[in-house]
Amino acid sequence: MNGKYFLGIIAGIFSGITWAIYTIINNLLTQNKIFLPYSDKMYIPILTIIFMHDFFSMLWLFFYLKKNKKISRIKEVLRNKNIHLIFIGALLGGPIGMSGYLLGIKYIGASYMASFSSFYLIIGTFLSILFLKEKIKLRMLFAVILNVIGIFIINFNWNKIFEINFNTETLFGLIFLLFCIFGWASEGLIASYILKYKKTSIEPEVAIFIRQLTSTLLYGLLIIPYIKAYGLVFEIFKNEILLIVAFISIVGSLSFFLWYYSMSIIGVAKGISLNISYILWTIIFEVICFNIKFQVNFILASCLFLISVILIATLPEEK
Repeated sequence: MNGKYFLGIIAGIFSGITWAIYTIINNLLTQNKIFLPYSDKMYIPILTIIFMHDFFSMLWLFFYLKKNKKISRIKEVLRNKNIHLIFIGALLGGPIGMSGYLLGIKYIGASYMASFSSFYLIIGTFLSILFLKEKIKLRMLFAVILNVIGIFIINFNWNKIFEINFNTETLFGLIFLLFCIFGWASEGLIASYILKYKKTSIEPEVAIFIRQLTSTLLYGLLIIPYIKAYGLVFEIFKNEILLIVAFISIVGSLSFFLWYYSMSIIGVAKGISLNISYILWTIIFEVICFNIKFQVNFILASCLFLISVILIATLPEEK
């Protein structure tokens, strides 16, 4: 294993760690009193925070690129014949994937959504085989399966499986679940194609800036007006929680960068397998910070994830 491949593995793991930190702070943020009037429509503050995250993320990345004298790279990428793929990836990963995930939680609950959305790992792996011709060894396939099983062990409540009522809300939940799975898997596929297989000169940080810019415009021009949330946006700008929103956007941007960087080196299947560990890291941080007791299912899932990481890390790199 050479140094670059090892960095790809580490970047994938830390993309999960940073997204776990983002998830915990974001969850605490939605409990702020400013959102109390939306207690029966929590999707409004959640989508608003995502919009503001992408907006601030875009600003931070712009300042980063300017400081490193890479602004000219944005113009070059915008003239690149593959620019439409970045726009499509932004649409699939942000407004479609993330909105699908959060709206799915509204209709079928967080437990089922967190469990079944993990299938984006399997779909992403399948798409990488189909379109990128990635060679998935049996050991890699086993690692993917272990990851999915671990996520189900952590999140899925088998005692309530028969309590699901298959009504209109459940149908909407399943539709949003499909949006989430295919949105996230497709974004990973497109990002890896552009950065790793297409062998373009597009750098991960430039690709993410354009991704966040596209997502911000889509949220700002379509989603936020549709849910009539600009009033809440202005309220947040006048509130002290604006600093928290700005901070988590830095954490989220770092997570995106690490995820894109990881996939640019080790490919879709491995990159997603390591990134999806954020579910496990979220629980680890909750145990450390909020004194939540260890559960047997968590310990078992941790062992499965550790085995999957070892399997991925010891795979020979693709030539």
